[in-house]
Amino acid sequence: MLSCPVNKIPIVLIPGLFGSMSDAIIPGTGSWSFGSAKFIYEPFIQQLESIGYQRNKDLFICFYDWSQRIDDSAQHYLIPRIEEIKLKTGYNKVNLVCHSMGGLVARSYIQSEQYLYDVDKVILLCTPNAGSAPNYSFWTRGKAPVKSSLEFNIVYNTMELYIRYLSTRYRLDRIQAVHTYFKGLQDVIPGREYGDYLIREDRGSKEFISYQTMKTKNKFLDKLNNHKSIIKARGIDVTLIGGYEKETILYLKVVPTMSPNIEGKIEGVLKTNIGDGNVVLNSLLSLDGDKYILQGDRTEVLYKSQPILCKKLQ
Repeated sequence: MLSCPVNKIPIVLIPGLFGSMSDAIIPGTGSWSFGSAKFIYEPFIQQLESIGYQRNKDLFICFYDWSQRIDDSAQHYLIPRIEEIKLKTGYNKVNLVCHSMGGLVARSYIQSEQYLYDVDKVILLCTPNAGSAPNYSFWTRGKAPVKSSLEFNIVYNTMELYIRYLSTRYRLDRIQAVHTYFKGLQDVIPGREYGDYLIREDRGSKEFISYQTMKTKNKFLDKLNNHKSIIKARGIDVTLIGGYEKETILYLKVVPTMSPNIEGKIEGVLKTNIGDGNVVLNSLLSLDGDKYILQGDRTEVLYKSQPILCKKLQ
């Protein structure tokens, strides 16, 4: 057990994609919980408890409907949760510990006009601050950009299962199912700060498709990143914790298509090991803050972050 003198400003854990489950997301799954992601987040909760926090006293969880737009999750789940915690604890500020998409939910609030100056520190673990290339494939064609490999990717596999469930339940094709019932996915495709990420191959030539000319843009992230300096102006301390040495999709290779709604048909990918398996490091680090890089995937980074959390939460 790691001895860690922490201050007792309450912390709020905002889990990542698929880290919340309830009837609001899939009917019949009951009240809010981690659902199948329990095996990821319960050990992390125990780590936070081991450094001095107590669940429902100064350690709280903000579940949210990740199938909806991120701004909606901030408005309907995070803001009310923070208000509830302030009333319960008597503190006028909280610290936000965010994993993956949860970091974008936090940013949506702290950069908004509704912000009440009630956040002291934000810790982002594996958050795609500039977006993530594979999500373009899920949004534009309803499936992963690569076939399943021997290495299990929990995000890709869970997303595949979720899209299959939606298309079957509502008798829609996969793209219709995603656009109708998984609106939040468009908020995590790459934005302008990611840079050009589609490589068009045509008759032996290869060239990047300019983000500026693309039909499929991330207006949510572009707006957020155009005004990211407001976080520092509001006095919020930011910590970025990311992973590396896991094969992560960096670019998508496409060929021309007759579809007027997308830039091309995905035919392959280019990978890098400077990422956590889902988010390339440059996407996380596109935001200003104290930076820590750990070897491992998006789950391993959670478990290896305890010494950093001890330091930052003092």
